[in-house]
Parts: sequence; C-alpha cells; structure tokens
Amino acid sequence: MTRAFDMLVIGAGPAGLCAALRLNQLGHHVLLVERSQRWPRPQIGEALTPGVRNIIDYLDANEALESVPILAGKPARVRWASEAVETVAHDGAVVERAAFDAALLRLVLARGVEVLRPASLTQVDGTPGAWRVQIVTPDGLRNAEAHVLLDARGRQSRREPQRLHAPRLSTVWAETAMEPLAPHADFATRVEALGDGWMWGAALPGGRYRVMFTFDPSTRDDAPEREPESVLRNACARSALFQSMAGLPWCGPPRMCVSTPYVDTLSWQDGRIKLGDAAFALDPISSSGVEKAMRFSLQAAIAINTWCRASDASERELAQRFYESRLVESAARHFAWSAGYYGQAWCAESPFWRRRSTPALTPGTAAMSSLGDDAAARVDIMTRALRAELAHASSIRPLPNEPVPPLPLHSPIRFARATGIVVMPCATGDRVTAHPALQHPSLDHPVAFWNGVALFPLLDMLTRATHPLELIAFLCRSMEAAKARQLLEWLWSKRVVEPAVFGANTCPTS
Repeated sequence: MTRAFDMLVIGAGPAGLCAALRLNQLGHHVLLVERSQRWPRPQIGEALTPGVRNIIDYLDANEALESVPILAGKPARVRWASEAVETVAHDGAVVERAAFDAALLRLVLARGVEVLRPASLTQVDGTPGAWRVQIVTPDGLRNAEAHVLLDARGRQSRREPQRLHAPRLSTVWAETAMEPLAPHADFATRVEALGDGWMWGAALPGGRYRVMFTFDPSTRDDAPEREPESVLRNACARSALFQSMAGLPWCGPPRMCVSTPYVDTLSWQDGRIKLGDAAFALDPISSSGVEKAMRFSLQAAIAINTWCRASDASERELAQRFYESRLVESAARHFAWSAGYYGQAWCAESPFWRRRSTPALTPGTAAMSSLGDDAAARVDIMTRALRAELAHASSIRPLPNEPVPPLPLHSPIRFARATGIVVMPCATGDRVTAHPALQHPSLDHPVAFWNGVALFPLLDMLTRATHPLELIAFLCRSMEAAKARQLLEWLWSKRVVEPAVFGANTCPTS
C-alpha cells in the first residue's frame, strides 16, 4: 500500500525536526524518516546560542525540553586577541545533544507527525509535487508519495551537491571525566587560538568535559596518518588553557570529522529542498550551528508552504527567491563574520589564520560540465549572489561613534540621497509576499518591517520634503504617537533620512 503525504523530511537532527514541527503547524501531513538505528544518537554541537530559546518559544516546545540536561551561566576563559588569558561572561549554554534531539522527536510524534526509524530511502522517482519513494524499514519496504522532499541529512547528504566552500577544516574531539581533574579545576568554557588552529572546551551535562581542536588537515604532520589521538594530545600539550588535559585518559577514542564551511548552490530544486547542514555548513568557530540550522528551517518552511499553495508561477518563484535570499544572506554573512574573528587572533599573521581572515568561497568538486543548462545557470546566479553578499557583508562598517543631532521636528526631512527602495520577498505570517524595503549603507540589509510594522506605504511621504510632526500625525493612524516618533528617530539615527534641501533631486531609487 502506498501512503500519501504532503511533506517527506529526511533526517531527524535539529533542522529536520524543526521543519517537521513547523510544517505540521501549517497543516501539512508530514512523514519524517531517520536512518539511525541507535537512538538517541550521539552528536556533537552541544553549544546553544541564546537565539535558540526564541525558536523553542516560537515552536511552543518549552515543555518538551524541560527534561533536557543543560548547563548555563558558566564563564568563558579566552586566549584569543592576545596571548594573555581573560575571563569573560558567556551567555550561551551547553546541552546534552542526544537528549535535545530526542525531546524534539517526542514532540514531533505527539503532534501527529509520522516517523519511520530506522529507515532509509532506496528509490526516488516521479516529478516535483508528485514524488514516489521506496523506504527500507526493519519491517520491510514501504511505499510513499510526497508533494515535497526535504533533505535534512546534514553533511551526510550526497545528492550531487554543487558547493562553494571556505578553506578546509577538520575537527578532532574527545571527552574526559571531570573527576581526574584537579579538585578545584575551573570547568569554564575555554576558547584558545594556537598558531595552527584553535581549541574549544566545555563542561557537558553528565560530568564530562569536551575538548576540541580545529585545524587545516592539509598541513598537519603530527602522525603519518593524522591519527586523532596524536593530533589532539599534541594540541593540548602546546596550549595554555588545555595543557593540564594533555595526559588525562579519554572516555573513549578521540574522533575526527570534516568541518569545512560550505554552501550548496543547488539547495532549492522544485519540490526537493535542502535544510540545515545539507544546504550550508557554518564555521564551528561561532558555536551557532544548531541555532542557524533551526532558524533556516523555519524560513524554509514558509517558502515551502508558499510554493505548495501558490496560485501561479510568480508566487512559486517568489517562494524560491525568499529561500535563496535567506540562504545567501545567512551563509555569506557568517563567512564574513568568521573571517573577521579569525583576523582578531593574536597569531593572525601565521598561514592558518591569514588564509581564513580573508573571506573567500571556491567551487566544490562537482564539475559544471556534468550539470544541465538550467542547473548550471542556477549555480552561476547563486555563486554571483553569494560573492556579492560576501563582499557587501565584509564592507559593512559601523556608523561613526559621534553624537547624532536631535531629530528636527519643525524642519522638513526626506529620504537621504543614499537611500533606496527595493522590493524584496518577506515572510508575512505563513506565506512569502513581496514588500517594498528601505536600503541604505548603514543598514545591514534591506528593511521592510520595523517592530512588526510594514514601512510602506506608511513612509511614502518621505520621498518628498515632509515635516516630522505632519508625518507623526499620519503615522498615528496606525501606531501610537510615541512609537511613531521612535520610528522617525531610528531612521534619523541611521541617516536614512536627512534635512530636506529644496530643489535638490534626492528622490530614492527603486
């Protein structure tokens, strides 16, 4: 018997689980397939940045995660900008990842998503909107139909990716029991730059301490075959923060994995979409991989919902533009941020650090000649967009740290000469819609909404000279007077508006 579903999600990591929950909220019939026989499966990526809490609130998943072991409030000892060690406040948390994933999976099941585990796809055919799949389970073969396939298999995904990647990285890690450490050992999170890589360590729920070393695998000579044990102990022995751990016994053999950041430029194909690390992988230096994977899945779910329920081709194209714009912005801005952080290290002049402090994306191994004309064209468009966004993100500089004069309430103002108005795809409720947005060098990205309020047509008056009090009176039809003034003062502080110069052609471009 063949079962019919709206969505088939492949992979039960944070990205796949987040997408399954959101699509279920949006009324889609979802099947989740997870291949791991061992569950909860052991995972790395325990660091949770503060933004994860907002995502959990949005998914109404707080109750499901109450039982997940978590450590928060630990300080961080950092040796980065200089060779001196400093102690800083740390607003992130460390979670038991296996328990985190398991709690989300229980919530997925409780909300009516069907789950097959362990199971894997052996055959996919059909067309976008009408996929036919064959799934292997311990009970035999299952046949299913799905409108959309969502690939959330992380770095395991092998669907002929056309990737742009940053310089190569590998990570080796192991855990030690806390008991062998000195009686008064500092269990703070540790971050340290070495001449040929960087180290991270944190206490985990359950009485263990994780130690990680990230490096360029092409330059290592610790052992003939870069054996993980030798690489990790050598790094500990050379460090200031981890030296006391160099001779401690590990709880298990050290493991190594590829951690090179990349973007798959063909992550969106009609009816077949990539999520999380299958679409783009971040540099582990930020510790924000879980948050970014979950957040991108929420954005992808809105795009997919729009694509499925679109009334015409233009709406489907808008859904794709929204997905790809979020992919480009998320990946490129993180590449730029990582490069800046690498450039701050005390050893930034060594080859490892110099190479990574200049943001660059190079093509992956998939040959362009193996792609069809349409796919090659999409790769070219996405590559150009990524490189343009990377250049833009790298060029963003904060406004000068100088006092801003008060907003002139009794003199006319208008949009500044550098301000533009562009139309961009935005998530509005559960659909993607096109909205005018403000564009200005002081803004990280075009802004269509401010505090949940659409800026246009409210701000159309600023395309010409307008008295602020007149504009505030007009805005009061849609918001409180204090909020209206706050909006104008924000535009003024960002230099998006300026005093009107009569007779000058200062109308913003579109």
